[in-house]
Amino acid sequence: MTRLGGHGLDHVFHTVRTDFLQVVRSWTDSTGPDDAGAAGVVELGDPTGERPGRVVAAVGEPRRVADLLATVTPQDVVRGATVTRGAGVLAAPTLSAWGLRPATTWDRMVTETAPVVPDLGAAAVVSLDLDRDADEIEAVLAEANPSTRHGVRGRHARRARWYGVRMRSAGEGYRTGALVAAGSATPVPGGAVHLGSIGTLPAFRGRGYAGALTARMTADGVAGHGLVTLGLYADNLAARRVYERLGFVVAHRVETWQPV
Repeated sequence: MTRLGGHGLDHVFHTVRTDFLQVVRSWTDSTGPDDAGAAGVVELGDPTGERPGRVVAAVGEPRRVADLLATVTPQDVVRGATVTRGAGVLAAPTLSAWGLRPATTWDRMVTETAPVVPDLGAAAVVSLDLDRDADEIEAVLAEANPSTRHGVRGRHARRARWYGVRMRSAGEGYRTGALVAAGSATPVPGGAVHLGSIGTLPAFRGRGYAGALTARMTADGVAGHGLVTLGLYADNLAARRVYERLGFVVAHRVETWQPV
């Protein structure tokens, strides 16, 4: 991965986070570009004031992340933290003092290779238009991926390029052109594209639609920006198999901590 050489504060997944939140302060123990285990911590806030408090994000070797976190005193209540997996147990005194507890584990995946977009036959991967398709996308995601944080009503929605899978003809229970899957590809600082809000209606799963949708978004993202990133829950084995087939590899294993 030629684009993952950043250490400390210039790690690609810090730039992904800072696309949605604003860096308030930052810390790193990096000794230079060859310091592969360097820790970097950013304290993030919502510049709109809609979400009070701070979010802390950290990358780097777990022991170094924990040591660096111990030097951090956030300027406001911490409403969440994301750290390299394994750092949480080492930094538990610090994170607990901030009122946080372990919550979820994530894998962050990347690729620089454009996959082949398969022909779906009965369906087609298409570009979507929020002015025309927002209600349809919202309805699909409400059923297919209700936990997504960045839907069509989010303030960054129009920065993303939206895609979907539409049926070519009518069938039992659906019409010609029915939207059955959707996803977004958002350009982020540092010259990458981050995929999110991906979901397929339950009745249409197992047909390769999610794979084709992700392949199209990935191919376009690689062509336009060179690097594509995404995140998934560590135990989401079905999604992992899809992403691995498309050439994604795990670049950062993380754990999140949330308020008690």
